[in-house]
Amino acid sequence: DPELVHALYHAYNRWLADYCKPYPDRLFGVAMLPLHSVELTIREMHFVRKELGFRAGFIRPNPYNNKMLHHPDYEPFWNAAEELDMAIGIHEGSSLNMPTVGVDRFEGRGAQHIISHTMEMMLACMSVIWGGVVERHPKLRIGFLESGGGWVAPWLDRMDRHFDDQGFNDSGLKTRPSELFHRNCWISFEPVEGSIKVLADYIGPHKILWATDYPHPDGFFPGAPKMMLDRMEGLSPQTKRAVMAGGAMGFYGLH
Repeated sequence: DPELVHALYHAYNRWLADYCKPYPDRLFGVAMLPLHSVELTIREMHFVRKELGFRAGFIRPNPYNNKMLHHPDYEPFWNAAEELDMAIGIHEGSSLNMPTVGVDRFEGRGAQHIISHTMEMMLACMSVIWGGVVERHPKLRIGFLESGGGWVAPWLDRMDRHFDDQGFNDSGLKTRPSELFHRNCWISFEPVEGSIKVLADYIGPHKILWATDYPHPDGFFPGAPKMMLDRMEGLSPQTKRAVMAGGAMGFYGLH
């Protein structure tokens, strides 16, 4: 029921604004934006941007109504995000009430959690890049969140390889996928990821966010900032600052 879903996330977004209001220089709300009804979601985007002052919203990577994120039906949504200058974070959950890749092959919650967060995000990344969303909307800011970051390098390399091979390039893109990522996209890393040093150089530290997953019981707190800094030992102060603050400021428009 799209109307019921809209009422729920409208109430949540209003509560979130109230929660953040006492700390305007510390807390920045990110709107919940389910895509069950594009029309209702766009209405909510205008509300949270203009009335609540939110700079960003988040959606699931899973195919709503069996439609990937590059489906033509979502074009008005991407238009609105670009026009409103709203960053769009993509964040997976492991609930099984939406199509989720791979969960039919494993029964354990741990295995399904491993699969859903990373592989759904990889497919969402491919959808918005290979499917042409970010090429059509050059001012969009899209973030791939809480899925780990180590997969992004081989994934971009693979898309680039198929872009360069005319026997495989059925994308219709005019720009290489890795260039589109560098222009439009950000990705979050968790404090336990050993690839952060290499990938800070590969994709640029200003394209990296770091995540604590607070307050989930499997999150990294207290002590997450130190864990991140320990992982980046030996990198320049400028690189560390870009990862710890600059990436988030750029993605969420906090400059």
